[in-house]
Amino acid sequence: MACDRRKYTVPTVAAGPERPPSPARTPATPAQRLEPRVRGRFSGPPWRRVLSAVAVVALLVCGAFGFVVAYAAFTLPSIDNLGAATGSLRILDRHGGLIADVGFGATPHDTVTLDQVSPAMRVAILAAEDRQFYTEGAINPGRILKALVVDVILRRPAQGASTITEQLARNVFLPQDKSVMRKLREALLADQIDQRYPKPQILEMYLNAIYFGHGAYGVEDAAETYFGVHANALTLPQAALIAGLPQAPSASDPYVNPQGAFARMHYVLDGMVTMGAITPATAAAIDPLICGDMCARFGPAASAVQVRHQQTLLRSLHDSRSAQAGVQAPHFVAYVRNQLADLFKDDPQALSGTLTVRTTLDLGIQRQAQSAVARGVATIGRNANNGALLMLDTHTGGILAMVGSADYNNASIAGEFNVATALRRPGSSFKPYVYEQALREGAITMSSIVDDTPRESRSLNGVQDWDGNFMGQMPAWQALLLSRNVPTEQVMEKAGPENVIRFAHSLGIASTLADNASTAIGSSAVRMLDHAAAYAAFADGGSAVQPSSITRVANPAGAVLYNASPPMGSTVMTPQQAYGVTGVLRQYNRQWHDGITRDVASKSGTTDNFTDAWFMAYTPDWVVATWAGHTSGSDPAEVGMNAVYGNDVGMDIAAPFINGLSASAGFTVPPGSPSYSTSTSGGAPPSEHGKGHKHGGG
Repeated sequence: MACDRRKYTVPTVAAGPERPPSPARTPATPAQRLEPRVRGRFSGPPWRRVLSAVAVVALLVCGAFGFVVAYAAFTLPSIDNLGAATGSLRILDRHGGLIADVGFGATPHDTVTLDQVSPAMRVAILAAEDRQFYTEGAINPGRILKALVVDVILRRPAQGASTITEQLARNVFLPQDKSVMRKLREALLADQIDQRYPKPQILEMYLNAIYFGHGAYGVEDAAETYFGVHANALTLPQAALIAGLPQAPSASDPYVNPQGAFARMHYVLDGMVTMGAITPATAAAIDPLICGDMCARFGPAASAVQVRHQQTLLRSLHDSRSAQAGVQAPHFVAYVRNQLADLFKDDPQALSGTLTVRTTLDLGIQRQAQSAVARGVATIGRNANNGALLMLDTHTGGILAMVGSADYNNASIAGEFNVATALRRPGSSFKPYVYEQALREGAITMSSIVDDTPRESRSLNGVQDWDGNFMGQMPAWQALLLSRNVPTEQVMEKAGPENVIRFAHSLGIASTLADNASTAIGSSAVRMLDHAAAYAAFADGGSAVQPSSITRVANPAGAVLYNASPPMGSTVMTPQQAYGVTGVLRQYNRQWHDGITRDVASKSGTTDNFTDAWFMAYTPDWVVATWAGHTSGSDPAEVGMNAVYGNDVGMDIAAPFINGLSASAGFTVPPGSPSYSTSTSGGAPPSEHGKGHKHGGG
């Protein structure tokens, strides 16, 4: 069959409108040729951009960390004289008199070699502080991780992550702050020490440098302080007790908190068993609860046996003979050491040798102050067991005397604690700041009439006065002189609480003050050191000063490492404004019969429940701040005294001290100061309480 050879055409789809011809392309420029590569590097998938950003941040962090490490390493103190534990520190008063010639840790101490320490003590300190000491390096990553888990994740009490080598570096060379730089320097120093010294020598230096409480630095002093023996004679129970103290010497003080000391002792004995240094039976002979089921033979009597052993150990404790007993002005010495650490915080190597430190203290005045506080607290009685006194030079801010407690060596009152630098509520001694700010801004004059009335009290949330009475309307100067609470809070509202607080801070009060009317009558805590400096501005005609303690630091070669610059006080009041308050306070001693025979401006303060009693006094040359209260070495809770007012402190502490001082310059009334009569016309003669004192006054 013949094929059909007709032609077939393939159907086509109809086309749309015809496209215009493309314009001729111009050659790409070099920048355009580069653009796709650049855009591709940064406009890829999101994860790639994230990784790039992370890498950049990581490089920056590593660079910054490297710089910090390099700076820390460059400023490290030399460990060449580590065995001497930084030599000695000669602290002199303003006249060159010797206050203290102390070794490491602010007190003279006897050093011993490791073979002069009992074997029990050598092991006990490892069980307490660093059980892997002989097998680890300078730092222990495992302990750091454990501390992180316990402290941060489980939120339990802080765990010690520092090895004995790190503790040695910190205690000998570095200030006791918690900065990252300090921790970094500690690790770098510990590594140097670990590479240079054998482990036994590191342990020996540590035992001679660590603080055991009650002024005892080093194991020899601790053995003599607590048990009256040398370190080589410490028995296992004695060693276990002493070894538990360095972690928290005050909290574990066996005289004040024996159960705290025994809890640490239990931990030490358990560690010695774990380390294989003693057998469970040996530990059980001291502490039957140490070995659990293995000590079942003691049965229910185990606790009674433990208590009996503990009582025996307590009876063997030697009367505490604080090494600070031979140091004059111990609170001031400790304060100066802290100031030195802060002064040379960026150059800690400067503190690694023997230094002579000239200070602002006057030893003669200091001895008078210590006697006045000790005798005054005993005279006051009525549950007052502690006191403090601070004296400042009003022109320079220099500390002339600092007594931080009635008895530094009395653990029952926490005598080592410095009340002069602690936060306490000032009561009515805060009131001059309120009236001065109101005067400065023109809210009142001292002749303005203020209200000591029930109606005003109700408008101020029911504030009451020390005597529960109301005296009606009176001029502002009289309200200040008689220390009335209701008018003072009224003046606070007129001046504005925020303005009064800002003014108090400008005078030197550094603590946080509550933004309410009750701050006017001293409900917010202040430090005595700041409070005295603030009063100095009134005494010095309106110039604020900063408290100071160190005037000069030199090394044995005579090179001066620090020389204090002349104080540059800022003007916070005019002389006329300052005298507006001073003129009233000059009448305070006479009004309240405080017994001061000098021309002084003064003010008392008493807090609720008689927890704090203050008396402040000043002349153009000095400020004296005094305080009395009840403190306990075993219980931080506030305890009130029995009707002890600020004026009692004025009569029994401030007056004997001030009356024994050399004559001071008298007050000069600045030209243009407002004049007004300060005769109270018999206003509010206070009642008597049996000792002949006039009480009250806030």
